Amino acid sequence: MRTIPDPDTFAGVGQEKCIDSESLAHLRSAIEQAPFHPEGWRHALYSLAEATGSPRAQILALGERHLAFNWVNKTPDDFETVIQEIDAYNPDANYRIAAMGKPMELTWEDHYDAVRAKHTDERYLEMARRYDFELGAQMVLSQKPGLFFGVAIMRSEREGRTTEHERGILAQVAPTILSAIRTQESIEHAGAKLLHGSLEAMDTAAILLDGLGKTTYVSPAAQRLLGPETLQISGGALHAQRPEFDRQLGRRIGQALAGEDPGPADLWIRTGKGLMLVDARALPHGDWHLGLSARVIVSLRPLRPSGMGHDHAENAKKVARMGRQLGQAMGLTDTEGEVAALLAQGLSRKDIAALRHVSPQTVNSQMRTIFLKCEVNREGELVAIARSILDAIGS
Repeated sequence: MRTIPDPDTFAGVGQEKCIDSESLAHLRSAIEQAPFHPEGWRHALYSLAEATGSPRAQILALGERHLAFNWVNKTPDDFETVIQEIDAYNPDANYRIAAMGKPMELTWEDHYDAVRAKHTDERYLEMARRYDFELGAQMVLSQKPGLFFGVAIMRSEREGRTTEHERGILAQVAPTILSAIRTQESIEHAGAKLLHGSLEAMDTAAILLDGLGKTTYVSPAAQRLLGPETLQISGGALHAQRPEFDRQLGRRIGQALAGEDPGPADLWIRTGKGLMLVDARALPHGDWHLGLSARVIVSLRPLRPSGMGHDHAENAKKVARMGRQLGQAMGLTDTEGEVAALLAQGLSRKDIAALRHVSPQTVNSQMRTIFLKCEVNREGELVAIARSILDAIGS
């Protein structure tokens, strides 16, 4: 969620606002320019709030799986966490969502009252009162299966209910807001096309997801890797056949959507052709990104260690090279470095023993020595260090 810092003072709150044609034109101009300036949407939201005599305004998009974006001014840092905890995007909990009308149809406190008379979620109502947005008016800008855009002005009992004039201002500028959103969407999609071209030129196996976690692009190299043994796309969402891996993948994608660092890449799929590393990372974007174009890149890296790939001799050379590199960086012998390299590629100790034609006890003994030299206590720590070194030197 994008939370906007407030000025020290806010003019017009709690007062009837009479906006003239010149001021309305200024408001429309602020909205039209929003996609073209780094803080354009911030200015547009403040302009809308002030024009309607409200302390805050909101523009949001909601989807079936994830929140695309939610811009509200004058909210505390924990606001998004609180509304997630009480499932506040559920119409059974949130009377605002339950009172939504058709696209470009205005709804306000009278409609909220009608919904609340039938059912009231006390947790949501308590939160609305705590954060001073129990009252207001809203409008659905556009709606299609799985996604809608909306705009609202929000206020408390202190400011009082919205007036017909204030609601009229919201209705007049709503089409301009939708047009500005479409403009920014086009800008973001143009950038996405450049990214697609780069991935294809580099023959990179990558899948791009939007702010709702839906697939927006699959590179030709990634398309060749999809299938029953690896990953599938169903209903626009990326899935794995194995339930446990599917849960892990969903968790990683959720972290990337939230802008969190999911940690080192360590999701491996074992197929009949070898191992494949799956990684999900957030793509860089600005504070006022709509979340409708690419937000996450899921990369697929098939690896065929020595003894498991098609070119055994070449793979053996690769493992030997990585073993020497890890040995130099981590103070290991070449043999110990090769064991660490194979471990970093996702092989189990049993697999390593079979590939190197030694007993599992020998590998366990080598691992104890490697742990001591690298000053680690867990296999995961060793793998993270080894992968970081190999990534840094481009192996």
